[in-house]
Amino acid sequence: MSGVGKSLQVLVQDFFEQHLLVERNVSPNTVAAYRDAIKLFLRYASDRRHRSPDQLDHSVLDAACVQDFLHWLERKRCCGPRTRNHRLAALKSFARYVAQVAPEHTERCRIIREMPMARFEHPEIAYLEDHEVVSLIKAVDATGDRRNTALLLLLYNTGARVQEIADLRIEDVQDQPIPFVRLRGKGRKDRTCPLWARTMVAIREWLAYRRSPSPSEPLFLNAQGHNLSRSGIAHILRAAVLAAGLVPKHAARISPHVVRHTTAMHLLQSGVDITTIAAWLGHAQLSTTHGYVEIDLRMKQAAVASTTGLPEMRRGRYPSPDLVTWLEAIGRRHSYVQPEFSGTAPRRGTSPPLHITSRCP
Repeated sequence: MSGVGKSLQVLVQDFFEQHLLVERNVSPNTVAAYRDAIKLFLRYASDRRHRSPDQLDHSVLDAACVQDFLHWLERKRCCGPRTRNHRLAALKSFARYVAQVAPEHTERCRIIREMPMARFEHPEIAYLEDHEVVSLIKAVDATGDRRNTALLLLLYNTGARVQEIADLRIEDVQDQPIPFVRLRGKGRKDRTCPLWARTMVAIREWLAYRRSPSPSEPLFLNAQGHNLSRSGIAHILRAAVLAAGLVPKHAARISPHVVRHTTAMHLLQSGVDITTIAAWLGHAQLSTTHGYVEIDLRMKQAAVASTTGLPEMRRGRYPSPDLVTWLEAIGRRHSYVQPEFSGTAPRRGTSPPLHITSRCP
């Protein structure tokens, strides 16, 4: 339906109720992310123009206003470049919709859509070593909290995103001869992940403690009996880190996403191929998984650099005036027939004289 003549408020409402939910059928998490971004933008614009959000008009769809909003996010709310880019992506999506239904705003929406994303550094992947994971699990076991033990084991077993764990229902855990859990990832893509025997035992103990809950109930509950949130899971993990007195070697701090990285690194180090790891983690693109391979290769290169080099490479000077000949001899056994180099190249069509080197026993 045409949006010509519609107010900004009606366009916002149609964007969520018609475009996102009906036309695109996006997930509730995507709706929540877009809602937060546009809500923050409207609040910022209303404070700047000294009007209530209900009194704003289409003039807020201005590149300068959006740019000031992004600077405000960085300065006042201390948002990092990733969060800034997420907010801008939501505003670009809204601008794209407005340009489609209200052509009179096409030009100003085009300028918003062409605004560049912020560049940022890509830090090295943070993860835990084997003994650090063991220390973390032992610290949770010592508390006797069945929920936290099952939660931590499931995080490490599956390498799931924190939202995927928070959304789990009891019926998603299948206690079969080969137990598995069904996860719903980004883009509503379902995948299954096998569960270790230790993980399944912890989940059974947690469900037995809850005394026959309904299969449709959330798998993990908070103290109020409601669905455990992402921040709640992060809080439980931080408490476990403090209880273990853990100072990780490859991570500045431990979050649920660091546990996800840990699962990927340990799978890779165990010899699991990269395509299986991508399917395990629910990566839509294989390139996302290559970051773990790069970290693993650097570790192997460091190990190689610390080993003893070839004897030939430890020589201060190459023994022959011909560098290419010296390079060809690197790594070869000394029990072969080689040309005796005299410093002058042989004439074309003639063979250089040969001599037999000493043979190895």
